[in-house]
Amino acid sequence: MAFAETDPSEKTGEIPHLTDFAFHKTLPDIDFDDVPVMGLDADFYRRPVGDRLLSVGVYRFGGAETHRAWGWVGEAHCSWHAYRDPATGAYDGPFQGCPELRLLLDGDRALGFELGSGSLARRFLIP
Repeated sequence: MAFAETDPSEKTGEIPHLTDFAFHKTLPDIDFDDVPVMGLDADFYRRPVGDRLLSVGVYRFGGAETHRAWGWVGEAHCSWHAYRDPATGAYDGPFQGCPELRLLLDGDRALGFELGSGSLARRFLIP
């Protein structure tokens, strides 16, 4: 198992193995700040750990995974995140907190988004 049964707070920084989770739901065209991003979909999975639920979101743009974010159900923000390298399929991270995501806007319409910063920054444009 990816997470310890006895002290989950020390293990949530590991990139989740989805085989340890049960599928919860899919949300198409995820929105940020009330702006939908066409083509950015997320599958959510959950797993009980002690008396809490650990949730992981697997985000996909155009069908390819871009990043994962995970934390405890009921908390306002992500505990951890990792970016998927499209060239290798490997993950960069995990990093604490929510992923860095910036919308690329034309007025109030999303043209795409950027994930990460510095050498990890990747841009995704809506076709």
